[in-house]
Amino acid sequence: MRRLLVALALALALGGFPAQAWAHQVETFYTLDSQLEFQSLFSSGEPFVGATVNIYAPNNPDEPWMTTTTDSEGRFAFLPDESIPGDWEVSIEDDTQSHADYWTVPVGDKGIVYDGISLDSTEDVHYRAATAFMPLAISIGGALAWLGLSRRRR
Repeated sequence: MRRLLVALALALALGGFPAQAWAHQVETFYTLDSQLEFQSLFSSGEPFVGATVNIYAPNNPDEPWMTTTTDSEGRFAFLPDESIPGDWEVSIEDDTQSHADYWTVPVGDKGIVYDGISLDSTEDVHYRAATAFMPLAISIGGALAWLGLSRRRR
């Protein structure tokens, strides 16, 4: 029985792990001046330094229109080509740390639609694994509970 409780506690602990990762999420802010400037920070306030930034134009969503990196303050800037209207996609990623932010920047006939700029990602990347592994953890926990109860009845 003690093993069963340890196994269930371990399964619950593994399922709860992403909560710690949530505390280190990426937060991105933007301002529009002569260019659209973004600043990405971790929730701790530390700048997201050296993140790869890919900007995709609406007329070619498969190849970056521009690639850059964030500076020492987590900043980068760009100005979309107004002759290419539509939704521009911006990805700010660092594969080595599994942190990312994805933005849509709409461009109309008068330039950037500031009020239309939006965050694309609706799910933090740290929770994707938890969502995928939760059924497995529940199944293992259920199987261990069933084994423990069936041995007890003998």
